[in-house]
Amino acid sequence: MKARWKILIAVGIFLAVFTAIWIMTMHVRPEKELGAYKKILRDKGEKLEISEVLPPSVPPESNGVELVQSAFTLLDSSSSGGDWRNQPFMMQMVAPGKALIGWQQPDVRGFDFTNSWDNVTAAAEASRSAREMLMQAAAYPAIDFQLDYDKWPDSSEMLMKYLSPLKRSAQSLAAAAMCDLHNGDSASATTNICTLLALVQGEHSDRTLIAQLVRIAMTAIAADASWELLQSTNVNDAELAKLQKNWERLEFIEPVENSLLMERAGTEVTIQKMRANPENFNRYAGMMLVSSGSSGMGGSGDLLDELKDFWNKAKFAYAASMWRSSWSYSDELRTLQSDQIVLETLRAVETNRVFNPAYTNMLNRLAVIGITNEPDNWLLSKLDVPDYRRLFSEFSDSMSVVVRKTMAAEASKRIVITAIALRRFQLKHGNYPVDLNSLVPEFLVSVSLDPVDGKPLRYRLNADGTYLLYSVGDNGVDNGGVPGTLQSFYWLGISAPDWVWPQPATPAEVQYFYDHPPK
Repeated sequence: MKARWKILIAVGIFLAVFTAIWIMTMHVRPEKELGAYKKILRDKGEKLEISEVLPPSVPPESNGVELVQSAFTLLDSSSSGGDWRNQPFMMQMVAPGKALIGWQQPDVRGFDFTNSWDNVTAAAEASRSAREMLMQAAAYPAIDFQLDYDKWPDSSEMLMKYLSPLKRSAQSLAAAAMCDLHNGDSASATTNICTLLALVQGEHSDRTLIAQLVRIAMTAIAADASWELLQSTNVNDAELAKLQKNWERLEFIEPVENSLLMERAGTEVTIQKMRANPENFNRYAGMMLVSSGSSGMGGSGDLLDELKDFWNKAKFAYAASMWRSSWSYSDELRTLQSDQIVLETLRAVETNRVFNPAYTNMLNRLAVIGITNEPDNWLLSKLDVPDYRRLFSEFSDSMSVVVRKTMAAEASKRIVITAIALRRFQLKHGNYPVDLNSLVPEFLVSVSLDPVDGKPLRYRLNADGTYLLYSVGDNGVDNGGVPGTLQSFYWLGISAPDWVWPQPATPAEVQYFYDHPPK
């Protein structure tokens, strides 16, 4: 046999062995590891199919969604209500731990505008019919947009058209409450805020994560509006009791867990569809590849441009092909692992009713599996090839943010309820209590616990008759009630040492803020 043929045979054998090793390393082994992990999950009783995690059906007579959708239409027709200058600032932080009373100000100010209360009130009046429909919807047990989860991920996209007007509805109700307070009508303000809270609770069964995050954002709006109501000089106990009851109905931990179960099942469907063919990959990855028949360079005919265009297409095509044939299995595995860590964290919270140390343990576990600290791929970076190795799992570290937001929402709920009870005590006795135990059982069934560490919320009566009420915050450390800096603009800011319920700012603090606005 000639030497040339021997060389060709040797090269052929080498390529065959190399290809076999490549297939084993890049496809077969990751696929087997993924299958093994799915078996572990199923053996533990985990639900991975959409059909297994569907929410209970809501009968039409219990669903207020038609009224809500009609209200959306009316809100859209009220263009003045959509002007952000007609949304008064609520609980505006003007100093650490201090907020100005928005409805008490002579006008409505932003950092670059000043509006009159007449204009803001006129905008609120323009959307009155929509709010009245929302109030009717609030009487229903649920607000179910009746998504077809079996059409995932398209069903998730369908929900997006409802979430924006839902949040706008919350803003409209809060703005109307501010106008009510400015006009001395605490009863109407209470009704508007309670309607907002009813919308939040009505959406609790939605099994999409984005919907639960919108619920949390709406809760923050309600907390700000409730703070403003508590500063009213003519609010009465009946109104506060009504507000407190609506706050006590809110649920966050279980709805977020249920949404994560659906997101996991939906992600499985999406990955399978994307792996099946390039068209689905392009659609769901949001990266529509340029057709090979078009240069994408304006048709200049320049050879260099054509070569660049060809190279760009090749890079994206290679990355998409690698994900579908190989990377997707490791990507899916890491996504399932991180989802399981987050779900186990939320379940531990539900069982123990405390976020720490489950929250800290979650962050450590995510780091161990490489979700938060994976090194970059040098070759892909140098060749400028899209790195699709973590097309799904790159979002897994954001799940820790979801847990953090859930913790903050739960803390906000418990602090607001306690603040309402404190105001009710003050209305009856003329002063605030020396401790939270004094609120039990007349105003609270039991002292609210800090969801971060499971201990009673921190409370201290100040010498001037005001009080300090706070949670230890997401770091789990009691810093003695140190609030966040003004730059955070939010009392539950991630950089705040403690989550301190604000006290009203003095006129001097308000004026200083106006004269020296933060940059």
